[in-house]
Amino acid sequence: MGFAAFGCSLDALDAPEKVAMKSAYLAALSRGIIDEDLARDPYDLLVGKVADMEGITPLGRLELGTWLEPRPAVGDIDLVRERLYREFLDCGGAREAADRLREFVSTRVLPSRPLMFGVDHSLTGGVIEALSRELGAAGLAVIVLDSHFDAVPTSIRRKAAMSQAEAGSASLDTLPESYNCGTWLASLLESKALLPENLVVIGPSDHPGYGGEPGEGDGIPAYRESYLSFEELGVKVIPKRTIREIGVGDAAREAFERIGKKPVYISLDADLGAGREVRAVRFLDTLGLSAEEMLGLAAALALQRNEAGSVLAGLDVMEIDVHLADLPGSEDRTLDTCAAVARTLLKDVD
Repeated sequence: MGFAAFGCSLDALDAPEKVAMKSAYLAALSRGIIDEDLARDPYDLLVGKVADMEGITPLGRLELGTWLEPRPAVGDIDLVRERLYREFLDCGGAREAADRLREFVSTRVLPSRPLMFGVDHSLTGGVIEALSRELGAAGLAVIVLDSHFDAVPTSIRRKAAMSQAEAGSASLDTLPESYNCGTWLASLLESKALLPENLVVIGPSDHPGYGGEPGEGDGIPAYRESYLSFEELGVKVIPKRTIREIGVGDAAREAFERIGKKPVYISLDADLGAGREVRAVRFLDTLGLSAEEMLGLAAALALQRNEAGSVLAGLDVMEIDVHLADLPGSEDRTLDTCAAVARTLLKDVD
């Protein structure tokens, strides 16, 4: 059973800097300053880097409307507004997009295995829901590779960020309390489409630790309580600092000791490696693993999966910022690193 590669490019952040980037793109496009054949999304940028592998069939995209894409169409100029993106999210737009993707995977991808190149990480929830229906929640494990733990309520995360002078993020400050890229894991756990003991999150830089720190902001205790409540439920979290302490091999071993030989879906948020070499990501509020550590972790996970006898049920690469990913002359390694991680995880898969 091979993989069906597809794209879905929801990119509805209402953060001022993100909307300004789209507006600038449309202005340049309408004036003929830039090429209209630029890549639309991560699917354009990445599918060609894995399509030569055996068993991978490009399937195309689930279209959601060009105004919701990273690079809208010229005719969308009046829709590229902070207010409209905010309303989209407030009214459950990301949830609706994930629902549409769930049905797309159920009807057009399965029984092939999903290989998604997308933007907003909340889309992954739709793919996992489709697989959970197919395999049963008890029979599906998920490993998320991410610099953030996408389960803490937005209001709690925002208050914690704003209470630390060095942490404030405009993007976090504008996200509404809804199903979105920062809460989708909580939604899956609440609906029981994913069981907490079957979820491993590797790489978060935002883990609050297990005890209070002198001088921490007023919002940190509530943030810590919320974050750790998911670990108490049974979610396995392996923070970035732990990976640095024990190494990528032991981190991968711990992951598969938890999930065993269950079929596993692996989701990569590109900001796992946010930093000097991997800059084309939507959130740069934390520093992630190095590109070499990302590749080492992918190799270790592939090894442990094979040793455990687990089937790779699907894979995605999310949260790439196309406006930063294909700059002429850039030394950024985001695309090459993410493609190499995907190829490593897909190599020698039965």
